[in-house]
Amino acid sequence: MRFYRVAILLLISTASVAQTQSFRLPLEIPPAFSGTFGEIRSDHFHSGVDLRTMGKVGFNVFAIEKGFVSRIKVSPVGFGKAIYIDHPNGKTSVYAHLDRFTGKIAEYAENAQYQKPSFEIELFPNPGELPVNKGDIIAISGNSGSSGGPHLHLEIRETVSQHILDPFEFFNEWRQTDIYPPVINRLLVFEIDSLSYLLNSLTYKAYETIKRGSDFTLPFPVNASGKVGLALYYYDTVNPNSFRAGIKKAEMKINGIKTFTFQVDKFSFLETRYANGFNGITDNGWSGYKAIRLWTYPNNKFSGITHVIDHGIIDVAKDSTYIVDIRVWDHSGNSSKLTFKILGVENKAIAERMPNLPLFKWNAENTYKTRSYMVRLPENALFHDILFQMSESQPDNFPYPIVTVHNSKTKLFKKFTLEYNTSNIAENLLGKLYIAKINGKGFTYVGSEPAKNSIKAICNSFGKYTVMIDTIAPSIIAQNLIPNAKITSQSSISFKLIDNTGIKTYNGYIDGKWVLFEWDPKTGILLHNLNPKRTKRGQWHSLKIVVTDMLNNNSEYSTKFYW
Repeated sequence: MRFYRVAILLLISTASVAQTQSFRLPLEIPPAFSGTFGEIRSDHFHSGVDLRTMGKVGFNVFAIEKGFVSRIKVSPVGFGKAIYIDHPNGKTSVYAHLDRFTGKIAEYAENAQYQKPSFEIELFPNPGELPVNKGDIIAISGNSGSSGGPHLHLEIRETVSQHILDPFEFFNEWRQTDIYPPVINRLLVFEIDSLSYLLNSLTYKAYETIKRGSDFTLPFPVNASGKVGLALYYYDTVNPNSFRAGIKKAEMKINGIKTFTFQVDKFSFLETRYANGFNGITDNGWSGYKAIRLWTYPNNKFSGITHVIDHGIIDVAKDSTYIVDIRVWDHSGNSSKLTFKILGVENKAIAERMPNLPLFKWNAENTYKTRSYMVRLPENALFHDILFQMSESQPDNFPYPIVTVHNSKTKLFKKFTLEYNTSNIAENLLGKLYIAKINGKGFTYVGSEPAKNSIKAICNSFGKYTVMIDTIAPSIIAQNLIPNAKITSQSSISFKLIDNTGIKTYNGYIDGKWVLFEWDPKTGILLHNLNPKRTKRGQWHSLKIVVTDMLNNNSEYSTKFYW
């Protein structure tokens, strides 16, 4: 099906002309950004731009170019409600976190939801089914999915490869409003010795920059010895209405020679977790600032890393001087430079004894096993070799030990498997066990696979884990509905869903027929918009809500209402 769409696009495209045509803006409000392309985030590079919508939903979203809707996805997480449009110039535009679709797209999606029946859908219309013109209103901006606040997430992709491109390259209006170069606030200097490198416990010194003219420097040279890695705290501002954003490019020169370049023009989704190779710089950052590491690890093979000498690490010799030039660019071409000197001094560090810990190689599969649990890391899960650490504790009110898998500062490229021995658990409880990650907010359910004498989960990151038991069914709490009430003035029915592990399935029935309820895990609200085309006015109706959690604990709610 995908190749068929691509063939249609190629037939109707005028390649060279289409490549240079400009897109129209997706919103008719002054452009303001809460996120830019390629920003380094947890587990991913940001794959588009986030356009602010004044802290509210409800703005018209316009097709930036003619084409056809090639994909529609509705999910309670991720992009939420999203539209994908293939264009004749070989590009695909993506509009995410929408409040609702409009026109024929809305009708097409709703019919599919009732046919399935499910709130969550993923559709691939044929090229002729949902054509759009440049400037058509395709949706209303929103806050759906895993959005942290009302905004429009916009992406530009290559249709054939699905590689993500920098949207700033297609909108002159955005670049013209950006007259602000990045601000370099602090330099971090890491002295990298073998032990701290293997334990991921590098120490650093922070130096606050001073501005001289249009560029930055330090008030005095940096004294260092041995192997040194550099990082920056910085921010960029597109315009006064935007939040602090990331950069497009960073380049480091040592004595005039390029030793490290990071640049995000485009990338594939297969390499997005290489972003973790830049994370974990410090335990605590400075509020509002971004961080960029100017060295790389052996397993960070991100395509945007180039001109690398010795992984970007500087080998500082005693009594030597190194002139360091670091330049950063934003997405509009504005740049700032930090220039300073490193003076090589005597290395007075006392060599520490290597602890008795297993060495995990980044380019091999690694396993750690005890009688109670097992950790398995696939090949290339790590960015570099580590001395692997495990610890466990047994709180009185916990059925299983809390295990600390290495440390959360060590980021992963691939996920790992954690498996617990459950042979001492009563058989009737085996289906109610789950692996939970312990964080500052409490316990988070991790997708678990129970077996006869074990339970395992694929875990995203190092940290604290344990096994929990959940036998409690979800709570269903009506928000705007009294049992057996007349609600003729209402346009919707909503419920609050509460559960320890999260909601797995949710279904609503009016007069015995399935109706569309929308689920928002952020707010815990399950919402049905009453529609006279599907529910008759002026009569009594029966209502039933059926909800299950991740451990298949089940709850039902039933009542009648007059509408």
